[in-house]
Amino acid sequence: PPSMNRSRLRSQGKRLVVWLVAAGVVALAVALVYFGTPLRGAEAGIAAVEANPDVTVTTEGEAYVLEPAGGSAAAGLVFYPGGRVHPDAYVASLAPLAADANVTVVVPKMPLNLAVLDGDAASRYVTRSDMEVGEVDTWYVGGHSLGGVMACRYARGNPGRVDGVVLFASYCDRDISGTGLAALSVTGSADTVLNRGAYRAALANLPADATTRTLPLNHSQFGGYRGQPGDEPSGLSYAAAHRRLAEVVVPWLGARP
Repeated sequence: PPSMNRSRLRSQGKRLVVWLVAAGVVALAVALVYFGTPLRGAEAGIAAVEANPDVTVTTEGEAYVLEPAGGSAAAGLVFYPGGRVHPDAYVASLAPLAADANVTVVVPKMPLNLAVLDGDAASRYVTRSDMEVGEVDTWYVGGHSLGGVMACRYARGNPGRVDGVVLFASYCDRDISGTGLAALSVTGSADTVLNRGAYRAALANLPADATTRTLPLNHSQFGGYRGQPGDEPSGLSYAAAHRRLAEVVVPWLGARP
């Protein structure tokens, strides 16, 4: 009878809704666990930086702060981590900026380890009325992978707060070519994670005088972590990769006014 068919359809529809809700809850739980379990920096690399007399490593909440041991940094850099990467994964790769370029580096912790959820994080450090670290007047914003994309968006929206952008294995999906900002973009020739098409298409978004460099690094070696899905070995050790990176970034920062 038609009434029985309608009842059966309603029952099946209710079961389908329950199944879809349950599947959604499971998918959300899996995503929360996945993104809430970040890739961490190697303990040996972090320990080596902490033992370096030229660098002071502290934490401000969940952010990592690297400062020149003598204090009085010439500039500051707020560095956004890559997607699902913990701030401590950049202690080893960014330490030379504090030790050799006299730059205070702040690596904030992102909600669910995704910079896209806190693109305004740099404002906690570069806004003069809300300084949390040091007395730095010149600030840069930068990041790795997804973090670099979000750093560019911050710079595009706040060109008066920062003096430049530092990108590791990343690109600007917003046009900063007319902002007057300095820009450094470093990519890895062994990087099998970076979206090369998006990178090439976004080059025009950088200032005409931007510095671009390619080094024999893979994606993970812009930090000090392992386990990046899709990444391949570069043939360089992490220590050698970080030295090569410092050879580019330290002089670039040192040449800024």
